[in-house]
Amino acid sequence: MYDGAEVTCYDQLRLTKRNFHDLCTMLRERAGLSDSVYVSVEEKVAMFLLVVGHGIKMRILGGTYKRSLWTISTHLDDVLTTILSLTGEFIKLPNPSTQPPDDYKWKWFGNALGALDGCHVDVCVPVCDQGRYRNRKQAITTNMLGVVDWNMKFMYVLPSWEGSASDSRVLRDAMRLSRQDAFVVPHGKYYLVDAGYTNGPGFLAPFRSTRYHLKEWVSSQQQPQTPKELYNLRHSRARNVVERTFGLWKKKWAFLRCQSFFDIKDQVRIINACCVLHNFARDTQHVMDDCCWRKWIMK
Repeated sequence: MYDGAEVTCYDQLRLTKRNFHDLCTMLRERAGLSDSVYVSVEEKVAMFLLVVGHGIKMRILGGTYKRSLWTISTHLDDVLTTILSLTGEFIKLPNPSTQPPDDYKWKWFGNALGALDGCHVDVCVPVCDQGRYRNRKQAITTNMLGVVDWNMKFMYVLPSWEGSASDSRVLRDAMRLSRQDAFVVPHGKYYLVDAGYTNGPGFLAPFRSTRYHLKEWVSSQQQPQTPKELYNLRHSRARNVVERTFGLWKKKWAFLRCQSFFDIKDQVRIINACCVLHNFARDTQHVMDDCCWRKWIMK
């Protein structure tokens, strides 16, 4: 991969050569991931990225890397643990003094810190638990709360709830003060939410029973006729950042688009790790990432 084209490395590992090297260096120096007798850190990380980036099964990896299933499973768990140890560094709530960017979408929301919404991720659970994880579309999923900022980076994630749980129920659990990682909204600040949440302190929702989604505006080709419609249009344009983040996140990591073969606890851990990798990519390669993403879409 190092001798090949940049796009080839990106297509395989979902990272550029430079950023794959930076990720390995960071895991080695900050998280304590080390070479084993026969397997280097680079090989361990590459196997993990192939699993989360393409949903490759461990038996296929065993044939490709000529390793036993026990060896691959052990190294995948080591990489997963080290990536999760960096969660506090890459996924953290913003500074209350942070101001929105100079962007026409956010200039109407001066005290906003970002947007949040629920995202359903396909999971594989035992038959006895499938009823709890079945969502309204009859898919077996986990309902993840995702809070993002203006730069499409995760600031808080909670992916462990069953798919049958409502978005507001997941948010209430995230805000429990008894949680060690409780989601706290600073006084005087707020996040943009959709109509599935309650409009109140810390959360700004749109007007109900009023045209809201961007698709409705495009299909009708009509300008807002009332103050409520104008507010909903501006709210939808800004809050759309969370939908775009979920879309890019799922498109990049194929593990999130299909049911896996891991235990549900490991699936939740991998979902968290994909959020860390997403923020790492946005921090270190957002320009190259977007260029490669557009090339990949056009294929």
